[in-house]
Amino acid sequence: MGLSVARSLIASVVAGSVMPISGVAAESSASYPERPIKLVLGFPPGGATDSVARQLAKHMGEDLGQQIIVDYRPGAAGNIGAMAVARAPADGYTLYLASRSETLHKKMYGHMNYDFSRDLVPVGMAVKLPFVLLMGKHVKAASIQEAIGLARERPGSISCASTGMGSTNHLLCEALQEAADVEILHLPYKGMTSALTDIVGGRTDLMFTSLAFALPYLQSDAVRCMSVISTTRLPELPDVPSIEEFGFMRADGNAWFAIVAPARTPSHVISRLNRSLNNVLAQDLVREAFTAQGFVVPLSNNTPEALGTFMGEEAEKWTEVLEKLNVSSVQ
Repeated sequence: MGLSVARSLIASVVAGSVMPISGVAAESSASYPERPIKLVLGFPPGGATDSVARQLAKHMGEDLGQQIIVDYRPGAAGNIGAMAVARAPADGYTLYLASRSETLHKKMYGHMNYDFSRDLVPVGMAVKLPFVLLMGKHVKAASIQEAIGLARERPGSISCASTGMGSTNHLLCEALQEAADVEILHLPYKGMTSALTDIVGGRTDLMFTSLAFALPYLQSDAVRCMSVISTTRLPELPDVPSIEEFGFMRADGNAWFAIVAPARTPSHVISRLNRSLNNVLAQDLVREAFTAQGFVVPLSNNTPEALGTFMGEEAEKWTEVLEKLNVSSVQ
């Protein structure tokens, strides 16, 4: 994706978030919302997405005065759920909790009949997630270097799980292969829980996942943490080296979750939802709960426009990574 294409994507995302009020938007801002809201997830229950969604649903529901119902639509690295929301009425009653993988829709899932950058518009950033590299206890290696050595001796003998083609953990699996110059077997799953279950059970070897999702497994000593995907060590895991300490891979790829809505959702609805999201994220109780789970809450400039720019830049950067690694689309 070239710079001009990325700029067009950013412009379309931002422009879509400020559409004039019309049609179903005739109701006043004071009357929205008048009935329950559905928050769609593209992954099954039990993962980091689920944890974030439930917190947002509870507290934003209280702020908005209406129940927010979490609806699971897993598959295609989140794109099945995103497509369902893109086709929903643009009235503010169906939202989607997006991640990086959906911004890469045109590259990885271009055959699906929707366009993330045109059919969905930004509401606001929810949280960002530091990532870690986990390894199953069954792997006969004491470090990531030793695991890479095994992969070098027997190409494809070490596997790396992900939540689907184009997901953050898939991109990091590919980046690890390139950085270490080894062949690692990629195993896509529908969700974090099933992937980690197989790592604990010895059926998968490695996985990049969020600190938030990894913490319970690490606290129960079910898996080993080999590295944090950060330029420095994390306070929660002071004894675990950062990936850059090994000298072969950059710390680039932490995840994020953000709320988006169908294109042409009235501007007053987007504004109300953004205000509600920021009200919730400003609450000490909510911030403390997210921090305790390993999430990072945005501190400022959490506007639809800022999110639209960010998602456009994400699409450009990671599409170039996929093309460089020659990762083909899913048919």
